[in-house]
Amino acid sequence: MPNFAPLLERLDKLPTMKIEDNADMRHFELRTDDNRLAVIEYQIQERKYFLTKTTFPEGFEESGEADKMVKEVLKMIEETGMRVVPMTRFIKQYFKRHRDMKYLLPVGIHL
Repeated sequence: MPNFAPLLERLDKLPTMKIEDNADMRHFELRTDDNRLAVIEYQIQERKYFLTKTTFPEGFEESGEADKMVKEVLKMIEETGMRVVPMTRFIKQYFKRHRDMKYLLPVGIHL
């Protein structure tokens, strides 16, 4: 039987994203290691999260960190039982690249 302990130990050491839902400001936020702020703004209407604006630090999209943040935010929204309406280019493109997440879209939203 293979020994997965070394692999699991390395996975445990990978940095995790600490995303906060700042409900007062109506956005999800992530403070990067170098103290820059990444933000996904939202509005909640009719049991749907309308993701209305993304503000990412320079290089955040290119490094893949923006995709990771969106993935984590979508997990957070999924736990609420609500649906997602992507209103920004970046989040629409994320759904196009990750068709497996389309179940979070409300009926009638086609990307």
